[in-house]
Amino acid sequence: MTMHSIFEAPSHGHTNRLFLTAANCKTARMKRILFWLALPLLLVGCSHTVKYKLDESDRWTGPRINGVVYVKPFVDKAPLVTNKVDRVNKEVWRNNYRQGYENTNLSAQVSAMISQHLAYSGLFKGVSSNEVNANYILTGTLSDFRTHALANKTAEGIQAGTAGFGLIGALVGTASTSEMKSEIKTSVALSDVQLADKSGASLWSGSVGFTNDVHVAFQEADAQVLFVHPDQGLRQAVKELIQRMGNSSLTNQATLK
Repeated sequence: MTMHSIFEAPSHGHTNRLFLTAANCKTARMKRILFWLALPLLLVGCSHTVKYKLDESDRWTGPRINGVVYVKPFVDKAPLVTNKVDRVNKEVWRNNYRQGYENTNLSAQVSAMISQHLAYSGLFKGVSSNEVNANYILTGTLSDFRTHALANKTAEGIQAGTAGFGLIGALVGTASTSEMKSEIKTSVALSDVQLADKSGASLWSGSVGFTNDVHVAFQEADAQVLFVHPDQGLRQAVKELIQRMGNSSLTNQATLK
């Protein structure tokens, strides 16, 4: 019987697999580094529009409400943040300040995204762009839409210093700061939300929201990048809204027809 030592040299095939695995890991890491390097450059100078991508997790899997809904523009009563940064002792907290948006009143942008999300979810038979062709009217108030991001000046200083040495320097800087974090606080709330029929009779009402306080890659606290956080908060709030309206319809099938 031939005995094989655990210290045997691996076969050529095994060596090749190890090499390819290592190469794939290095490629993935390089892609992440290039992404964080490029993102602020792509966003700089652009006013932000409220938007987010939808996927299968945003679909309603229960029975459909057999009617068309119209999302009446949600009233924007969220705190009007006008300071680009707030300084607390030696800390610099960046904000999704209103002047950074395409329009300082977020009613149209938020309502359009809610409509798009509802249409994608499949909760209703359809979503109308006007009240005339709708069976139901959804109304509400945007009562919070804020993100505060703590700038990591150490990490940003390293990245800025190494960027002066070209692409290689930028890659080295990004690699050396890859484990550095920033704290980001987000709060989004939709209040006094009501689904009513054309007669004005309320079929569902309530409030939904999303809050978190996380430590993530410091690049997410970039003055441009941080605007995506309240967008994602809105996505989670609308997901909750869809679940709650959908679950309500299951016990109210006689009304929601």
